[in-house]
Amino acid sequence: MSKARERQLGHLRTSEEREKISRILDVADRCLACDRYQVTDFLEPYIQKLAEAILRGERRIQYRLDGGHGEAERRRLIFLPYDEASGDNHIVWLQAVPVGNASPPGHRDYLGSLLGLGIRREKIGDLLLTESGCAVALDQEMADFILAHWSEAGRVALQVRRLPEGEQPVQVAGGEEKRISVASLRADALIAAIWHVSRGRSSAMITAGQLRINGRETKEIAQAVQEGDILSLRGHGRAIVRQVAGVSKKGRFQVILWQSSER
Repeated sequence: MSKARERQLGHLRTSEEREKISRILDVADRCLACDRYQVTDFLEPYIQKLAEAILRGERRIQYRLDGGHGEAERRRLIFLPYDEASGDNHIVWLQAVPVGNASPPGHRDYLGSLLGLGIRREKIGDLLLTESGCAVALDQEMADFILAHWSEAGRVALQVRRLPEGEQPVQVAGGEEKRISVASLRADALIAAIWHVSRGRSSAMITAGQLRINGRETKEIAQAVQEGDILSLRGHGRAIVRQVAGVSKKGRFQVILWQSSER
């Protein structure tokens, strides 16, 4: 590893972060070397933030994030030479529709069945539950393989088709927006209030590694949670912090969030 690369990665906390960011910088270097657009795998939100912080001062190429739809959580970095106007995001959408009268699969069933095909998570973007089933954004190179092999999820048979280019899936709500009041914006306080568990139980789940914030596992019960953060608690579901709406006269934070209905 060059000294310049070591300086770019030196502030990162874990070997996983350094490895992922290094791969992203390799893609940027390929863009510079061949003078044509390049695309990364799908990235977790926290990796997106780390990459943008490092790339912010880059003046030799342009870049953008794209996950296939406007509210995407998992997105790809697309690198472009400065004289190139646009670049293909290499993303396609597949729509899976359950067959028969069995209870429809959930988000975890769909994702688990895809991973069970031997597909790496970074090749898959967002999975959106729709009125008819589930739509998945993925690397276009994986489309034919998945169309040929993705036949069931959660023991429910599926019919899978590729959506026409430009067609966007319509996501069903799958959750609700709510307002909570918390004494602190610490992770343990938010987890306790969102999922109605004791503060002690909340701390135990976090230290056991059940919590991910923006896709990164954290065991720090005192980690500060910010607007826009995505909280995933294993076995309990997901919540997105939409807004910290103010502080009450008693000093409690008023938080508006969206919480998934599926565990």
